[in-house]
Amino acid sequence: MRKITFLLLLLLLSIIAISQTDSTDSKKLSFKFSGFVNLNAILDFNGLDRYDDFTTSDIPINPAPYEDNFRLHMTARQSRLNFLTDYETQYGKIQAFVSGDFYSSNTDQHSYFRLREAYLKYGNLLLGQTNTTFGNPNIIPATIDFEGPNSAPALRNPMVKFEKSLTKGWSYTLAIEMRGTDIEPFSQTIKPFLTMPCFVGNITKAGDWGLITLSGMADITRYFNSDSIADKSFGFGGAVSAIINVCKKNHFSIFIIGGKGVANFTSDLSGLEYNGVPNISSDKLHMLNCVGGFIAYTQYWNNKFSSNIIASFLELEKTDLLEPLDFRYSKYALVNLFYSPLPRIQFGIEYVYGQLTVQNKENGDANRLQFLAQFNF
Repeated sequence: MRKITFLLLLLLLSIIAISQTDSTDSKKLSFKFSGFVNLNAILDFNGLDRYDDFTTSDIPINPAPYEDNFRLHMTARQSRLNFLTDYETQYGKIQAFVSGDFYSSNTDQHSYFRLREAYLKYGNLLLGQTNTTFGNPNIIPATIDFEGPNSAPALRNPMVKFEKSLTKGWSYTLAIEMRGTDIEPFSQTIKPFLTMPCFVGNITKAGDWGLITLSGMADITRYFNSDSIADKSFGFGGAVSAIINVCKKNHFSIFIIGGKGVANFTSDLSGLEYNGVPNISSDKLHMLNCVGGFIAYTQYWNNKFSSNIIASFLELEKTDLLEPLDFRYSKYALVNLFYSPLPRIQFGIEYVYGQLTVQNKENGDANRLQFLAQFNF
């Protein structure tokens, strides 16, 4: 009830204060309320059990009979609310942004309001929670699938970020992010912890031909071994994000990621404790190697129709430290068509295929057809 009251209050304040001006010292305070409402209809042919998103790491290896049957699911929980405030001062503009949806569980068990982003921005400095700096999320093509490519950069972290535009299309970003440990602990009663943030940086070159972003990260995970002695392990990785323009708005999108302890930066492995795993024989934490990437092509047929084709892979190292049914690698393929009869209205249809292979080389697959109706405001 309190969440509903909060949302109604937020809506009321935004309507009342759209053009509000603080007359004191001629400082101006403005508000903007935006978002979208969408309905997603999902037809699963096999492999996934009523999940709103197509997550390859959840594909069953030995599916139960009901998992191999045709199923229908519909949801509006991905609808989003955005609230933007601009505050003009004599020192420049201060911006505050909050965004959320109702996607509190991908199994449709409940639909609580979920925070996506919340940050303050002043000049080149950002403080708050937003998309990770490791990789460029702007290259991810439009999909009806809420998960997107299995290897795509997915985290939204609390951070302090500095962005700077240079000459001739160059820019760089430096950030300290709190991404969590996401490792399997030696003991379920003693959790791993962080004493330092994750250090992330990238450099981007943009031009008429497109753009390319090179990203790097490094951090330290602290943990307690089987003797309850504190120790640490290092994680590091790199990523390449690129858009290559073909003609007009048509373009290729390319993403590559790799490193030790980078699994939770990816869509399908985030939150699954695959950054690192205990090595009982050495009493050390083994940071797992992870590589992945996708290539996509976006085609604008005219001002009303557009399509995307995506092929993506994600791989975790083969090791005896993991269980036989733990993730080894997965494949993801998608094709869609969007139709926009009016500027704020969009419909779409999409086919998604995924395959999961686990550590013992067994595999399973899944097929899905999705439909979208969306109104942007």
